[in-house]
Formats: sequence, structure tokens, C-alpha cells
Amino acid sequence: MSEYTSQSAPVPNVRARQLATAGHLQAVVKCPSCSQLHRHLGLGVRRSPCGAIYVVRPPRQARTAA
Repeated sequence: MSEYTSQSAPVPNVRARQLATAGHLQAVVKCPSCSQLHRHLGLGVRRSPCGAIYVVRPPRQARTAA
């Protein structure tokens, strides 16, 4: 049986910037907890190396003139 632990505080959202490496696109975010940059291989709920939990969102799309 698996266990689920709910978060006591709301999980913050952070916007990612894309980083192209030799084999992958990675998401780079500024951590809301320690203010360092962390890299992730995907979007969604992530745990950073410092232990913070946040939701990695895609970068904002550039607005075009209509």
C-alpha cells in the first residue's frame, strides 16, 4: 500500500527558462526557497536539490502584435 503525504502549505509556481543541452531540453528555474538556479528535465511538481517543492511551469509565450 502506498502512502501519500499532503503539503501543509500551498505549492508555489515558478516559470522555467529552456536550456538546450547536448541531448535534452531542460527547464531552469530560480528556486523560491534558496534563490539558486535549479535544472529539471521536465515540467510539473518537482523537488529541488535544496528540498523545496514547487510546480515548474512553461515559459511565457511572447506576445505578438495583432
